[in-house]
Amino acid sequence: MLRAAFRDAHGARLHGFALLVTLGDERLAASLAADALDAGARHADALRHPERAAAWLRRRVLRRLPSGTAKRGPTADERRFALARLGVDNPTYEVLERFSVAQRAALVAGVIEGLGPLDLELVLDAREGTVRRRLAEIRRLFLERRAAAGASLRTALAPEPGSLEQRIQTIVDQALSRNAR
Repeated sequence: MLRAAFRDAHGARLHGFALLVTLGDERLAASLAADALDAGARHADALRHPERAAAWLRRRVLRRLPSGTAKRGPTADERRFALARLGVDNPTYEVLERFSVAQRAALVAGVIEGLGPLDLELVLDAREGTVRRRLAEIRRLFLERRAAAGASLRTALAPEPGSLEQRIQTIVDQALSRNAR
């Protein structure tokens, strides 16, 4: 019962995190998420706070991620299709493809999911100052590269930006407006 509740609380978002970090490798993302959820359910007593549990689960996914995963597994088209269901359009995919696993993890956990600094320290296995610098850098890189990728791929019939990009842009705009005050 506890495992089912743990899966219900964390399963979908954790799978989304794993799918983005693995750049659309559905099989690997499902395996990593399932492993983390199983381990989390076994440690549920220590992971009572939902955000701390979310951070712990994401760190577990990153620790279990084999190196070189973007070079193995599904084709680029299969990866794009898997990520399109999350709102990732082609220009955004191209940017994510150029990022390292650590950069994608920082982008997803810190910018999209909005985990707090203490939780990001756990996810990214870094100190607070390093986490802040990484987040600022990854926001800047994403927006620069996304603008460049979008400009080179855009056609008259291009679809609207994916929901992932919109979410990132909204978060960045909000952060910039808070800093301007």
